Amino acid sequence: MRLDKLRIQNYRFFGEFEIDFDPHLTILIASNGGGKTTILDAARVALWPFVKGFDLGSQTGKSATIQNEDVRLAQFSSGNMESQTPSAIEAWGEWADNAGQDHWLQQRLSLKKSTNTIGDAGSKALTSFGKSLQEQVRNDTHVILPMVTYLGTSRLWYEGRFTSAAAQTTLDKSEYSRTSGYLNCLSYSSSFKTFTAWYSWIYLSYREAQLIALERKEKISDAGLRFEQIIAAIKDAIDRLIKVPTGWHSLEYSASHQQQLVMHHAEQGVLPVDMLSDGLRNTIAMVADLAFRACKLNPHLEARAPLETPGIALIDEVDMFLHPYWQQSIIGSLRAAFPAMQFIVTTHSPQVLSTVRRENIRVIGQDARGLLIASQPLAMT
Repeated sequence: MRLDKLRIQNYRFFGEFEIDFDPHLTILIASNGGGKTTILDAARVALWPFVKGFDLGSQTGKSATIQNEDVRLAQFSSGNMESQTPSAIEAWGEWADNAGQDHWLQQRLSLKKSTNTIGDAGSKALTSFGKSLQEQVRNDTHVILPMVTYLGTSRLWYEGRFTSAAAQTTLDKSEYSRTSGYLNCLSYSSSFKTFTAWYSWIYLSYREAQLIALERKEKISDAGLRFEQIIAAIKDAIDRLIKVPTGWHSLEYSASHQQQLVMHHAEQGVLPVDMLSDGLRNTIAMVADLAFRACKLNPHLEARAPLETPGIALIDEVDMFLHPYWQQSIIGSLRAAFPAMQFIVTTHSPQVLSTVRRENIRVIGQDARGLLIASQPLAMT
């Protein structure tokens, strides 16, 4: 799955705006209030028809559609401000590998309470594509499910996720489904609270399998081996981003630390995640969200799920709370941990920009006519 281009009409403060995306990485930069997050939100709206095709994706809170408050207000010389309709998000991309470019449209035609965002035939086809994947999953087909996720700036503090003990490891029955990888995937936060419960359950189940094997003097069960592979996949993904710049590594469940998730350090020992710095916690939450969804969506890929799961990740302020040294490596580390993903991210950091090609950067600003455009920087970063 890939997003190639968006055309935005009367959405937030954009009157008419168009932007193309690199197949692997696009970094959006602009002044404060310049529209970076709005572009991510527009991409979120464009991806909603796909997520809506899954039962668990369409039952997770507020839908990612064009709300009344998203419709652009135009100010006239009289001082009046009037809503401008239609408000539309038009998208081009590729749903399935080598299937050619697809086109679809989401639009709101009216502000009346009884109206909603309307999708065209392309949007309906995208929803049908999601439904067809769900049906294949229910028939136990090892189809590759693409990941779709939005990580907004509220991903660290939302729901106080780091202060929640991992002891509550009872999973809802829906969370056993592969398609639970789409739960809350287009909300503005990461799903670290859900991840904590799931990862703790995986860890406890793996230890139980180890004990049973020891008691029976047998090899560990197939289920135990699968748990081991999942733990290895999660640890590897997180370590790829944080081990070199910080020294912290090996995310584990610890009963001796009040049943919390902990990290290890050669000099500082073992600490619960909620005692680490904002930058560390934020990065762990971000990577855990991505790795968790990859492992849920494609368990048949085993330890290689984060490396081989395709999809689209929208990340606002990818460098949030990070030291300048770490900002220089965050993009490269993300791409190494999830090489099959397309990343569309925002940043304010010159350090982040210094490590990527100009072809991957989109500068949001005004042209000579005063119209908002997206362009590549003139000089190499």
